[in-house]
Amino acid sequence: MILGTGMDIIEIERVHGAFQTERRKNRIFTEGEIERSGQSKSRLAGFYAAKEAFSKALGTGIKGISFKEIEVLKDPEGKPYFNMEPLMSHLTGRFGEKRFRVHLTISHDRERAVAMVIIEEEN
Repeated sequence: MILGTGMDIIEIERVHGAFQTERRKNRIFTEGEIERSGQSKSRLAGFYAAKEAFSKALGTGIKGISFKEIEVLKDPEGKPYFNMEPLMSHLTGRFGEKRFRVHLTISHDRERAVAMVIIEEEN
């Protein structure tokens, strides 16, 4: 059963402008995300869109959750997913004690990055 969906689209240059300083970047992104993004503005914007999309799927917005808790990882094939450990308390607090599957997709073109998140209950 689907418990929540969230989507975010953002201009890549807007994210790049907002997080040009290391201090600002470190408030939002984990060390791993910064390393994985390298010099790619579009990848960092995609990570940001994923964080926003997760907060929307959770249904609470960014209240009560830190952007750094929402960490985007990639599997060996390059598919993005979330580090679930820091998110479980937020998921159970919102939806109760259940088993969750969280789907994430990220895409971008030259100007925008987009992410979509689906939170579902596993049977």
